[in-house]
Amino acid sequence: MRILIIQENGRHDKNRRFRECFSLQRAFVQLGHECTVWGLGHDTYEDSLDFNSFDVIINLENYDQTGWVPDLSMVDCKKYLWSIDAHVRGLPPYREEFVRGKYTKILQSTLQLVDEDSTWFPNAYDDTLVKPLDIEKKHDVGFCGNINNRGRLLSLLDNNFKLQKDIFVIGEDMVSAINSYKVHFNCNIAVDVNYRSFETIGCGTALVTNYNEAYDRLGFIDKHNCMFYSDEKELLTAISLLLSDEDLRNSIEREGLKLAENHTYKKRAEYFIKEIL
Repeated sequence: MRILIIQENGRHDKNRRFRECFSLQRAFVQLGHECTVWGLGHDTYEDSLDFNSFDVIINLENYDQTGWVPDLSMVDCKKYLWSIDAHVRGLPPYREEFVRGKYTKILQSTLQLVDEDSTWFPNAYDDTLVKPLDIEKKHDVGFCGNINNRGRLLSLLDNNFKLQKDIFVIGEDMVSAINSYKVHFNCNIAVDVNYRSFETIGCGTALVTNYNEAYDRLGFIDKHNCMFYSDEKELLTAISLLLSDEDLRNSIEREGLKLAENHTYKKRAEYFIKEIL
């Protein structure tokens, strides 16, 4: 099968190999398919491309300000629009592109936003890049990500646990940072299950994250392979328990790593081929 993934190339060199298009491309190739990545910023962007020569096209979360994303309405193959950030941007931009390009389906990463034109296609992690490392877990509690809506909670954790803050640490440095934590604090922006949820358990680090129902569907279980919180009190209690009970923390690390096997890009690619196409 010939698959085309359309996504703008990453703008940060450190994070380029972690870009969704490349992770998904590697997964499809592992499954024996031919997969091309194309879009603004890629070396092949200026090359002529026959969109009709592909069996499947995936338009993967583009923020098009210049009109570079092609109009695929006249392309006669199955076409999918992968919506990753609808929990932030809202649904209208995706619906507009869905209609404009006459797409087959929207791949919606946020369960609560799935509608008649979409199917649930959760985020994932790249196990070829994100994995446990043989390094010391020198920080009790860490946070690797962007501040966004998390400022108050970061201050709370800093005051209580001397939080290790790795703000906008990306690429291989992100993997090393998460591996250096005994506990990784996560806070989703809305009702999403963000990439960091999967990357954390993929590193074999204990995950503490705010709860929403999608976690249940993905196999996350409180006090088994992660710890959930719904408010500040529960957050402090969860982290304190993990730091005081090494056996529990080690068990959650092991079970989280087992769960991570179900949420790799290869697993997502397999599901796409078998269940969605």
